[in-house]
Amino acid sequence: MKKNSILKELAMCTPILLLIALIFFVKIYDYSVTGDLNNKCYEYLTAEDGSGENYKNILQMMYPKPTFGIKYVNRKVDYDIVEKTKEIEKKKIEDLYLGTKEIEKEYDKVKIKVTSYNYALAYKNAVKATNKYIEENKNASKEEIEKYFANRLEYEGRKVIKNKEKTVMYVYKKEDAVVYDSSRGGHVAFEIVELPGQKDNLDFLNAMLGGLVEEMDRTKLPEGVDLEETLQLMGIE
Repeated sequence: MKKNSILKELAMCTPILLLIALIFFVKIYDYSVTGDLNNKCYEYLTAEDGSGENYKNILQMMYPKPTFGIKYVNRKVDYDIVEKTKEIEKKKIEDLYLGTKEIEKEYDKVKIKVTSYNYALAYKNAVKATNKYIEENKNASKEEIEKYFANRLEYEGRKVIKNKEKTVMYVYKKEDAVVYDSSRGGHVAFEIVELPGQKDNLDFLNAMLGGLVEEMDRTKLPEGVDLEETLQLMGIE
């Protein structure tokens, strides 16, 4: 009888234990590097300094439906950390008593494999088609050209998804250990940040957008096309 009673108590406790385990797993997952990476594309496209604004505008025109846009693009990037190397970062700091001294901090340099749709190809094809349209329609107004460009971007963007045209690019970043909730014992999390000496994250954003950053630098917008004006013209937010 006593054995049966213990078994009943265990059976009653099992759901609670499973729930605790699930909460613990979710917490660990939230603090994982993958979780950090999965939001980077959206983070860089909407950066407060405006560094991702032009790329964001292009993607909003490619996927103008409310259910798509940059959130859709953000979800379609796959990351895989394929290599880790121990590195030492040296920094000089000013100490009140000891003067200038050098400190060393160890971190992991990570090589990230980034798989994304080839938004660069869609952009390039849209610009090429629009330039051809301008050449064949000498009297086309600025508004007509911008509408054509936006519609062509959407067409080329759909085609890239339909044909599953993807790119694979590699970037190097720094994996930093960060302690959260230190008042409760602390949780060690890992974040992907710039390597010492890296000026910005455009290399990472470029990989996440299938080379779009480099392509927009190489292939300029059709003459007269203003991205903000075109978004307003097409009623895209």
